[in-house]
Amino acid sequence: PRTTFTSVSAGSDHTCGVKTNGSVVCWGNNEYGQATPPSGTFASVSASAIFTCWVKTNGSAVCPGLWGWEEDSGGFASVSAGLKHACGVKTNGSVVCRGVAPHGMLPSGSVTSVSTGVVHACSVKTNGSVVCWGGDNYGQSTPPSGTFASVSAGSAHTCGVKTNGSAVCWGSIRMENQPRLPALSPP
Repeated sequence: PRTTFTSVSAGSDHTCGVKTNGSVVCWGNNEYGQATPPSGTFASVSASAIFTCWVKTNGSAVCPGLWGWEEDSGGFASVSAGLKHACGVKTNGSVVCRGVAPHGMLPSGSVTSVSTGVVHACSVKTNGSVVCWGGDNYGQSTPPSGTFASVSAGSAHTCGVKTNGSAVCWGSIRMENQPRLPALSPP
């Protein structure tokens, strides 16, 4: 769509954006209603595989769709939609998850952000450290040490940006030390 956006989020087969006037527009697949936005004035959007979450300017969160929930006026700062769950950061820095959430304890203390993947989720704490919870079959929930500015949880790996500007990834897909496959010789 040709309009002016403040943010956009791409899911698996649909995309949503927040316009400068606070309205939202979605396009793409809509089998489970993931591309049908609610009405209201929104601050952010997070598109997942089969549902979408929005945070309204009044701090309420709404995640309609197959794995979402109805509007929750719990004072959210941001929400991240995963595969079958969503996690949000409230204005007091606590984390809340809904749906088929990743197993494990939610982070204690105050966080600045949350990112949900398929089977795990991660948060950046106010001291800059990263904490993850949920599935860890590929090491995606075992963050490295360091001070982080942001983190993004994927399906089987996680990436973060450190405060010094460097990026680091962990899990089954790594940015660094990737082994190179030997070249195949013709028969």
